[in-house]
Amino acid sequence: MSESKTNLPAISRQITELVLAGSPAHAEETLSDTAEHMGDLAVIEVLDALEPQVASMHLSSFDGGKLSLATLLVSPKAWAQSLAFFAAPWSEDMIEDEPELLAEALFAHIHGILFASDDQNRRAQLIHEALATDWGTTAFAALFSTAAGEIAELAVEIHDKGPYSSGQTASDHDIVPLALAVAQSDPEGWDRVLFELFPNWQPGEHPLSAREDYEEDDESEEDHEQEHADFHPTQELLLRLRKQVPTRQIDTRRSRPSLGEDIFA
Repeated sequence: MSESKTNLPAISRQITELVLAGSPAHAEETLSDTAEHMGDLAVIEVLDALEPQVASMHLSSFDGGKLSLATLLVSPKAWAQSLAFFAAPWSEDMIEDEPELLAEALFAHIHGILFASDDQNRRAQLIHEALATDWGTTAFAALFSTAAGEIAELAVEIHDKGPYSSGQTASDHDIVPLALAVAQSDPEGWDRVLFELFPNWQPGEHPLSAREDYEEDDESEEDHEQEHADFHPTQELLLRLRKQVPTRQIDTRRSRPSLGEDIFA
């Protein structure tokens, strides 16, 4: 093993200490120095060696922005594992009082990671690794719930025309390009997210609607249930994401349940 390789564990420990001390800028400087002297692959190894909760703390400090070398180089597997801890700082009171703000922070992180570069192969790998986990699927469902109407419209178009449809909707919401990237990169993962968001939707059986309520004068509750697929609200999905934060080390051998299993078990 080369001398530079033997230094990588020490660099990972240094990064960990800096992140835990609340110094993400200094941690980034260390990563930049590592890249300059040892190359990008060394940075990837350093990031892979971080505990997922430490990687999550560091990545979230930059909102997934391009200013973070870690954002550009973190491996898809390491990012997927770190995503499990994104909701760790949240309390139930925060989720109840500020679900929109928390969802915005989650969106900034995920969107920033996926679109930090124009490498579509990397984006597809990031999406696939994230959606191979329970927490990743819930995180994407929580994001999509913030624009459930647009997601419903997009889901119907994709069901009718396939994932490489134009993705045009009546809205220019920022969530649409993200959702379309998911559908095109990982169709099975897209379906899992949809069924976590719209648990009663049966494609082709009835229209997919994002309506939470209905006008009692216009239709009965029974008609509403028959004609529209209900969806889990953002607050509920954020709370579920918070409860999925591991209390022990992640078992990386665990895979996402198939569509035939109870995803809320």
